[in-house]
Amino acid sequence: MEKAELRQMVREAKKRLSDDEKRESARIIGARIKALPCFAAARRILLYHSLPDEVDTRVWLARWQHVKELYLPVVEDSNLVVRRYRQEELSVGAFGICEPAGENLDDLSRIDLVIVPGMAFDSRRNRLGRGKGFYDKLLTHIQAPTIGVAYDCQLVPEIPAAPHDIPMTQVISERRIF
Repeated sequence: MEKAELRQMVREAKKRLSDDEKRESARIIGARIKALPCFAAARRILLYHSLPDEVDTRVWLARWQHVKELYLPVVEDSNLVVRRYRQEELSVGAFGICEPAGENLDDLSRIDLVIVPGMAFDSRRNRLGRGKGFYDKLLTHIQAPTIGVAYDCQLVPEIPAAPHDIPMTQVISERRIF
């Protein structure tokens, strides 16, 4: 299946999820992440501020900001840069995504764990993004473990991966872990 076709199929599947199903899935996925040794060991976590169709990270941000240094990606031109998350400093940026203000984190080796959204994932931990390549470019500069998070309906049999696509270390949904 082509990438565009996969994206459309997953978009339709996500539309069928109720708000309660989305909330419960985010709760389960968050608990699974929090139980991981790599989460316990991480001091600095690169997370994302969720769009309406992504696994909701707002509760995670609110809870984890008191125990971890959290960072969010910010769209700058055709790239993502990383900035420290402070709830009071958020503003709506590119693509309607809430982004932090402030200085860019230039030393990406300081990131201990990355939690990544995606349109779809497969059992080989390949990730299908929205098609702009933002995360693939960013992740080439980060050596930390990566966790792709998704609803079960975003897990597909196979994603056609290109050489520049970076597989996740783990993929976590409400029912499965790869």
